This record gives sequence, C-alpha cells and structure tokens, in this order.
Amino acid sequence: MESLIAVLLASLNGLLPVQGVPVVERGKVGVVVIGAVAETIYNEFGDRARLIDLKLEGQLSPALEIKSLGAQAAVSLVAEIWPAGNKLVVTRIRVLDPRLRTKDGIGIGSTYGDLRSHYSVDWVGPGEGDFFARVEALGISFMLDMSAEQAAATMRNPMRVPADTRVVGMLLTR
Repeated sequence: MESLIAVLLASLNGLLPVQGVPVVERGKVGVVVIGAVAETIYNEFGDRARLIDLKLEGQLSPALEIKSLGAQAAVSLVAEIWPAGNKLVVTRIRVLDPRLRTKDGIGIGSTYGDLRSHYSVDWVGPGEGDFFARVEALGISFMLDMSAEQAAATMRNPMRVPADTRVVGMLLTR
C-alpha cells in the first residue's frame, strides 16, 4: 500500500511520465524519431504540425513545429529536418512541453540535482545560445536555466552546476 501511495504522489508531483503522454527516449519522442521522413511526421500530426524556419546561424534551417498533445496552443516539439537522399528527415528534436519526460521522470521543470540523481552527466557548457548538460547515454542535451550564474559561459565542470538549477528544455541528437 505504501508503494502505491508513493507512486501516486510521485506522478502527481510530475516526477513520473503521465500515462498516455509519450516518453522522451534516445532519439525519439513518441512517433517523432530522429531519421524519420519529415513528410510522415507531418502527415501524422496534420494541422498540429507546421513547417517553420529556425534561421540557425543566419541560414535556412527547416523544422516541423508540433503541437502533439491535444488542441493546446503551445508547441510541444520542434523537429529539425534536413535533406537525406531524396527526402527530408528529422535530424534533431527539441522538447518544449513540460509534460514530456524521460522514463525516470526528468523533463522541463526538473532540477539539475534530479537529473544527476538519475543519469551520469558527461559534460556541461554553452552552445547555440543556451547552456547544456549532456547525457550521452540518452543522446539528450538538457537545457539549463543558468541566468543567475555569472560564470556560466566558462563553466565546464558538471560538479559546479548548482543542484537547484532548472531544466528548461531538451535537445535530442544522434
């Protein structure tokens, strides 16, 4: 009975993935998979997906913006796409929805301490205008809110990141 209560409390506090919501896994979030044909993903989501240009480094950077969970107004995922052969394929996935979490319940709103208690952080550092903690075992770079840290631009030691720093996004790569 105590374990059932613990599971219920953990899921209510957002520590575990919500039933019916896809789990963030290595290279995939539900049907959005790195390497998948973009047209297939676009067709899967219909009017909940739209083609956008991220303009990364001032260059044309096509992506699919996906509202995956119901009729919400907010974007859940951004699937970056690039030509491969005669098709456009998903190359990276940016997770923006706090309901989307790893199997261990880590996602947007989790703390860096939560992340480290479940996964080994391989490196930390700035990139693409954000600050990341990389977990190679998952192929995920967790975006951290380092706005309060003066030395964030030069920080490279995972042990120096404050445990209460919040995860504000996830970037899935190969």
